[in-house]
Amino acid sequence: MSARMKRRQYLTDKEFQLGFIFKFCIIVIFSSLIIGVLVFFLTRNSTTLFVDNTQVSIKATANYILPVLILTVVVVAFFSTLVLSVMALIISHRIVGPLSRLRKGIDVLKDGDFTKDFHVRNKDNLKDLAESLTEMSGELRSKHVELKKKSESLKEFLKERNYSLSFEDKARFLAMLEEIDGILRFFKV
Repeated sequence: MSARMKRRQYLTDKEFQLGFIFKFCIIVIFSSLIIGVLVFFLTRNSTTLFVDNTQVSIKATANYILPVLILTVVVVAFFSTLVLSVMALIISHRIVGPLSRLRKGIDVLKDGDFTKDFHVRNKDNLKDLAESLTEMSGELRSKHVELKKKSESLKEFLKERNYSLSFEDKARFLAMLEEIDGILRFFKV
């Protein structure tokens, strides 16, 4: 992969990406808490017989498993949140990075520069959108080139005639204007 196409900054739109990560992490944390609470409440009416240092004891199951349950929920929530944060960062990076690149390309196009194409990395999402925008830019570029040639041809025609037209020249002049108008009809404005 070329150095030019590799993004080094994973947080390109911090507000969106951190919000994206936060929402997923909240789901994991709440899911872990719900599992812990459900296990606790589902076992509160049962008893457990256990052996502790050769002493047999009986406790309510909920009270017996509570310390282990809390530790398990905290550890699972922590590691799940950590893994999910990294995964959400990578996924959001593959969405936000191309969007940022496409937005910059659209701004260049909006300023009338049809020389740039829209490129995103092969692994990124929105590759199809980038290709469609490149096709659109190419079509606009070709129409602009065609229009420019017809305009130059018309200017040259008028210059050759010293900007005055005979009756015979008017038909050719009108045909040239019709060609330009045909190109302009391509654009729906």
